[in-house]
Amino acid sequence: MPQSCAAWGCTNHRTVENRSRGITFHKFPKNKELRRQWEVALRREGFSASESSVLCNEHFKPEDFDMTGQIVRIRDGAKPSIFSFPPHLQRPVATRKTEASRKAEESWSVDCSQIFQEIEPPLPNVV
Repeated sequence: MPQSCAAWGCTNHRTVENRSRGITFHKFPKNKELRRQWEVALRREGFSASESSVLCNEHFKPEDFDMTGQIVRIRDGAKPSIFSFPPHLQRPVATRKTEASRKAEESWSVDCSQIFQEIEPPLPNVV
């Protein structure tokens, strides 16, 4: 039976075709704490990784991989972070709560259109 990626909504299976497309599969870590962090990142209620559970490379950032040898490996401590969750599984984006932080955020949003209108276009180079 082919292995499937454990991520929510991911349809990647461990097949020769996917391997030729560069999709790699990685077992959950043996370290209990890191393994639990991977399980939580999946946001699958009641999910507990088995010895055969895997995630495909599409759920990791490029810098999470060690490709120095012939085998593509996940770097120590790397956690899956790329998912396509449905709206009910997405976490709300944190908003600024204090008045000072809201003012600081507003000061960063500057309208640059006026600045560019005031600058004269450069003169053409004449040789």
